[in-house]
Amino acid sequence: MLDAELAAVALTSRLVDAPAKPLSSKEFWALSQRTNLSALRGKTAKDVAAELGVSDEVGERIARLFDRATALAFALEDLDHSGIWTITSVGGQYPKRLRDRLGDAAPVVLHGVGNSALLADDGVGVVGSRNVSEEGSHVARAVAEIAAKSGLSVVSGAARGVDSDAMNHTLDIGGLVVGVLADSLDQVVSRPGIRRAVIKNQICLITPYGPAAPFSVGNAMGRNKLIYGLARCTVVVASDHEAGGTWTGAVEALKNSYGRVASWTGPGRGAGNSALVEQGAVELSDEMSLSDLLGEPAAPAAAKDEPSESQLTLGF
Repeated sequence: MLDAELAAVALTSRLVDAPAKPLSSKEFWALSQRTNLSALRGKTAKDVAAELGVSDEVGERIARLFDRATALAFALEDLDHSGIWTITSVGGQYPKRLRDRLGDAAPVVLHGVGNSALLADDGVGVVGSRNVSEEGSHVARAVAEIAAKSGLSVVSGAARGVDSDAMNHTLDIGGLVVGVLADSLDQVVSRPGIRRAVIKNQICLITPYGPAAPFSVGNAMGRNKLIYGLARCTVVVASDHEAGGTWTGAVEALKNSYGRVASWTGPGRGAGNSALVEQGAVELSDEMSLSDLLGEPAAPAAAKDEPSESQLTLGF
């Protein structure tokens, strides 16, 4: 791993115990506009503070985070030996559209397994409730099939219900899948079906969290934006109204222009799907319109105002 990438991991990762609170994505992006991050490694807290123009307290925090770089390098090597790779926002494999679309909310570090080349192209997002009806399950599989026949990967969250229905059907018909996990990557990759898909280069599983991090509602909410950021269009198959992770993720994506959002309003829809259309989602009521939508080019990245040097606060 290059020095710049190791610096990004050292400043933001929770992969090993941290002597200070790791930087958030927003803090990291602000910091990266001020300096060459790898150049800070090995400097004293006072030197860091002086170079960045921040308080001694902030300089101490950054210097202490760099102290664990060696331990992180060994931890990353162990992950690599187990088949789990790591990419960072300063490396060549990181999907640029995540930064373009998510702005300062884009994760700095991604851990993953499988075919990382799938991250290079826009896929089709498929999301929805865990407790989906049979009609909704049919829609999820139909979206997946149309995507696969169009040569596009299916991007989803690997949760029970809509996500798994879409991803499993895609794999069954020989398509490609990108799974963005809020659950333990270590556990998910141990499943026989996933291992077979990895061997066939059909799947890429990623997480912005540590590979051993268990599922949490907070992690699920945090990963939702990645699905929208990686997809040319994300189809909300079934959503509750003003409640639940699917609703929250879709509303966040619409509000922040993370990517094109389409809401299914045909049979199998959820109570919140029509309300998402009212909030700006593209309405989908039949599979024919879905085919037309997926044939459109990816939505352009939303223009993000970059703060000037004088506005950078690092969030501290």
